[in-house]
Amino acid sequence: MELIDFLIGAVLALIMFGIGSSLKLSDFKEIFRHPKSLGIGLTLQMIFLPILFFIIAWLSPFSPELKVGLFIIALCPGGTTSNFITYIVGANVALCIALTALNSFLILLTIPTLTNLSLHFFMEMDQAIRLSAGETITHVFLIVLLPAFLGLMFNRQFSKISEKLQQPLKYINTLLLATIFGIKFFADQSSGGSGISSQEVFSLLPLILLAHLIAVFFSYFSSRALKLDNLKATTISIEVGLQNTTLALLITNNILQNNEMTKPALVYALFSFFTTLLFAYLFKRYGERFFPEKKAKVSL
Repeated sequence: MELIDFLIGAVLALIMFGIGSSLKLSDFKEIFRHPKSLGIGLTLQMIFLPILFFIIAWLSPFSPELKVGLFIIALCPGGTTSNFITYIVGANVALCIALTALNSFLILLTIPTLTNLSLHFFMEMDQAIRLSAGETITHVFLIVLLPAFLGLMFNRQFSKISEKLQQPLKYINTLLLATIFGIKFFADQSSGGSGISSQEVFSLLPLILLAHLIAVFFSYFSSRALKLDNLKATTISIEVGLQNTTLALLITNNILQNNEMTKPALVYALFSFFTTLLFAYLFKRYGERFFPEKKAKVSL
């Protein structure tokens, strides 16, 4: 593992601790007591998103390798970064963490199955890939669940201190994440960077941005149309709109060992955090203008 990849994992774990320190156990009880939002989020993530990216990849002028790389993005749930954006904008953090945890187990089946299908369809290859259940579960536990649980316990024991730390942690964690990913995507390959050229970025950007924006907007407006409140719909738009490019790079670079397939994920990573954050903020602040919630009538 490159040093930069280790640092990314450490920063993500710290972020999840900060997120966990803003939560209470009652937040999760409410989510599982009324699982409608979980069902909608999982359906959009696991069914709608792969179909959307498959269609765009199929219609694109990209090479077969780039089409597979674009499709693989849709198979990798947002993870810690989507949790962080949900935390920053003040959406439903417990729902986002619950979706991340459930998605992390579902991908043990969906990633190998759908990746193999895409290789066969776009490249006429039969290359069976596997995703290690042990490694995936360990990663989710160490980077997402354990730090969030420790943060939740910290909030339970030291609620006043936790409350004072919330705002500073948002700024500190944002700066750390921006620094780490800046190094990852702009450093040379020998230092753990990506090594992608500006010409490749501009050729891939339009269609990848289009797929991303459709995912963000469709997931928000369809969630509102299905009677979810503004916070839950905003949360789902974040979880569906922001994919885990680190996992996509692991599949394309480490498992499939195809440098060309890594490029769509690298381009996606350059903008998706910022666009998702922007639209999540707008949905959170102005969403009620599109779907005003009905107030209960008070009988006199």
